[in-house]
Amino acid sequence: MLGLGIVVAMVLASVGPSAVPHSRHVAVAAPALDSESPQSLFAGPIHHVVVVVLENAEASNVLRKGPYLETLSDSYAYASMDYAVCHPSAPNYLAMTSGGTFTQCGSDTHHVFAGSNLGDLLGRKHESWAAFAQSMPVPCDTTNSYPYAVKHNPFVFYSDIVKNKSRCGLHDLPLTAWNADVLAGTIPNFALIVPNLKNDGHDTGIAYADTWLKGWLSPYLKASWFNSTVFFITFDEGTTNAGYNHLAGGHIYLVAVSSHSTAGTAITSNSSHYSLLTTIEWLLGLGSNGRNDKATLNSPLQELFTFA
Repeated sequence: MLGLGIVVAMVLASVGPSAVPHSRHVAVAAPALDSESPQSLFAGPIHHVVVVVLENAEASNVLRKGPYLETLSDSYAYASMDYAVCHPSAPNYLAMTSGGTFTQCGSDTHHVFAGSNLGDLLGRKHESWAAFAQSMPVPCDTTNSYPYAVKHNPFVFYSDIVKNKSRCGLHDLPLTAWNADVLAGTIPNFALIVPNLKNDGHDTGIAYADTWLKGWLSPYLKASWFNSTVFFITFDEGTTNAGYNHLAGGHIYLVAVSSHSTAGTAITSNSSHYSLLTTIEWLLGLGSNGRNDKATLNSPLQELFTFA
């Protein structure tokens, strides 16, 4: 009898390019903002952007203590001078999904802010999206339930999402919903993967997160839909105040895992969570919120990819 892991791997490998509209995201009535009929707006062959955020490590320690993460940086394209925005966690998650930290630098306390975010941009372009938080009991949960941490789930900080039950049910989901989407072949155009406090390394360290990531990511790199996908693997913040242009969140790890990345590429220009956001917006043809995700302020990291 085949083991469960082998069966899952075989299913993953057999899944074709994801079909859109994203069935999970249209199962519940949603505002017109989120009507899903993706258009041909993409910058190249990548139509699916998946961001995985790990926790609290300087890039030098990640490369020293995370053998799988080091292998990814050697095998794909690595942003070698990437920085978090500030401390602690919450403002960095907000920065990479909205282009701003609101008032959160120095605080992980959950607040609700009125302001445009990446989900709004995706909705306006009719592209499917979701955040998938591991161990979150129910969609858009704003109560800590260990090992789920609200501070690592940025979309529950945005009023137009967290105060809208329909949008929550469509777009801020437990990680089990991602597993179902993979098996169904309905990979969203944008996905934020938020591991729990153990698997992201927050309470366990780099080596633990490295092992989890290898087990989670490796099967997807063999799937046919990987050819139209990039996985950005990054950390929310470092352990120092290193930065540039008033950023002070530490020197962090960022790799673009894609079949359209050149192996061994290491770009040396300064970048940050704002640059990651502009890169997502560039790849998916979204425009910007007009804050720190303006391309004139934080250029998209086009050097990570080999297509025109």
